[in-house]
Amino acid sequence: MWTRNAMCAAVFVGACWLSLTTEAQEMPPATAAPKSHRMPMMRKFSYNCDDGRKVTVYLRERNAQVVFEGKASFEGKSYAMKQVEAASGTKYSDGAMAWWSKGDEGFLEKEAKGSQPVRLAENCKLDRPADAASAGVVSGTVAYRERIAMPENAVLTMQLQDVSSATDGADAPVKIIAEQKFTFAGHQVPLPFELHYDAAKIDPKRMYALSAHITVNEQLMFMNTTAYRVITRGNPTKADILLKMVEGQTSGPKQQPR
Repeated sequence: MWTRNAMCAAVFVGACWLSLTTEAQEMPPATAAPKSHRMPMMRKFSYNCDDGRKVTVYLRERNAQVVFEGKASFEGKSYAMKQVEAASGTKYSDGAMAWWSKGDEGFLEKEAKGSQPVRLAENCKLDRPADAASAGVVSGTVAYRERIAMPENAVLTMQLQDVSSATDGADAPVKIIAEQKFTFAGHQVPLPFELHYDAAKIDPKRMYALSAHITVNEQLMFMNTTAYRVITRGNPTKADILLKMVEGQTSGPKQQPR
């Protein structure tokens, strides 16, 4: 026959075991922290190449937007590329065009099946500003209210404009101080942005504003209808821009005909 103390000890141990078992069963499994939907910031690299050609590369993770500027009519295009394997250096390609870089140098070429690639811009050297303090930046977010997802090839174009003439009522086009293009690449709004500009081009007496629009296959989908003034006359260097859908675009981007 158990003694009174032995019975109490057995009851206590059983109660502790039951409590621990119940707690273990009710403990929810650990889950990984949700991945942020925010798009990583894009970095800009400008290159000066032979024959006065220029290449500007906007990098975000393994995606690149390569802008080629030259003298011929075809030398003014933008290419959306992805990083691919390369034996040496770093290579980005869209299947037809390729940008190679190694260190502060690079070249752009047109890939051709069964033949040698054609160099479109070579001996490209990274343009490093002599005075980094001369570079300015405005930042913020871009969003829209409609519950419409943009495809991977959607492009957000940001511009910093001198709108002094428009503000004064003069019938003159705005002057573009800086422009950058961001490919959605699977990301959705709100999109963070950083627009870099040459501070030497800013006149404290003039008025500047941000312009933003979204295109899909060169079809305008969203644009800002409100002025977002920045930098001078007491205006900020950050802006949260709300875009409005272009009239007639109520069902998302149209498919390109095959």
